[in-house]
Amino acid sequence: MPSALSSLYICYLSLEDPLARTQVVAYLEGLAARGHTIHLLTFEPKLSPRRRRDVRADLARRGIRWHALRYHKRPSLPATVYDALVGAVLSMWLVLRHRLDAVHARSHVPAASALMVCALTRRRLIFDLRGLMADEYADAGRWVRGGLPYRITEAIQRAALRRADGIVVLTERVRRHLFGAQPPPRTHVIPCCADLERPATAEDRLAVRDRLALGDRPVLIYVGKLTGVYMDREMVEFLEVARRRQPELVFLVLTQAPPEPIVAELRRAGIDEDGVRIARAEPGEVGAYLAAANYAICFCSPALSRIASSPTKIGEYLGAGLPVVANAGIGDVDTLLAAQDVGVVIDAFESSEYERAAARMEALAADPECRYRCREVARSTHSLREVGIPRYDALYREVAAMARPDR
Repeated sequence: MPSALSSLYICYLSLEDPLARTQVVAYLEGLAARGHTIHLLTFEPKLSPRRRRDVRADLARRGIRWHALRYHKRPSLPATVYDALVGAVLSMWLVLRHRLDAVHARSHVPAASALMVCALTRRRLIFDLRGLMADEYADAGRWVRGGLPYRITEAIQRAALRRADGIVVLTERVRRHLFGAQPPPRTHVIPCCADLERPATAEDRLAVRDRLALGDRPVLIYVGKLTGVYMDREMVEFLEVARRRQPELVFLVLTQAPPEPIVAELRRAGIDEDGVRIARAEPGEVGAYLAAANYAICFCSPALSRIASSPTKIGEYLGAGLPVVANAGIGDVDTLLAAQDVGVVIDAFESSEYERAAARMEALAADPECRYRCREVARSTHSLREVGIPRYDALYREVAAMARPDR
């Protein structure tokens, strides 16, 4: 087996963010278990000494050595530049102090730090492109295309892609967008994966249904953030059409975000309270709520930047055996759902498409083979253990096998 890699992973997130646990720590724990040396640098809000000790001990048990810097939020651009510079200084000290072979940058701000470190220390660079960041901010209306933040971010992305010894992207579509038919060596597509090893039980399903007073009613579930790229109004419009076909249908919204935006849309549409359940759950409880549902929904605003998106919820939905209704243009979701017959893709946000999708989702939910098919697709495409960690492991070993740079 090729050599293991010793790496510093820079993440511009806090470990208090659930996303960092599922999409950073879970992968790094798997890499450490496969023999790689992992150091993790995150940017945190003010943490108490006790919380820092607890986090450090927990990560140490997972084989990860943790380092943290304070996160600065405002003013936005100067604060981010400051964090990138301080991150570069600490990262340089860490790779020299621990004789690490590579710097793994998760997205653009860490890439800015990593480019400085690798230029000065001649370490290998792995660029984990989590999305087209400049276009994401422009599509959201937060930046102007051609403005200073946009141009800086694009420049960092170009430099990191040019310099990287290994590249990770989330979708096949963005790999083709960036590189055409000939991507650079050691370019891997690794979607946002989910831990599918602990499926919910029939008892979990019954317990949630009892708690929410669902009885035997069909359930459409949505899990995750509200507003922003996720389209509350359009999801409610689909619900209206689906409820005309299935009057007993319940919309279950599982979110840690303030629910007021989706509540306002439900009221606007005249959806009665009996047809809605809104709940909050810890990450370990999500599986039980998914088990209580019949099918799931994910509508994202269509834009250029969405070709790079891999919503974590898609893998979670399919892993729970739920067919998914989604809109076109979200990463590789179109191809996945249509080719594997595990969901429906709508091409426009209009009644005729909603009607077609609602009818098909009813049929899929009634198909006794559909749950098995969804789980098998999730296992082969979005499993943390069978897809995510093995692909990162392969990339790490490819980078480790490269001739060591002259230091």
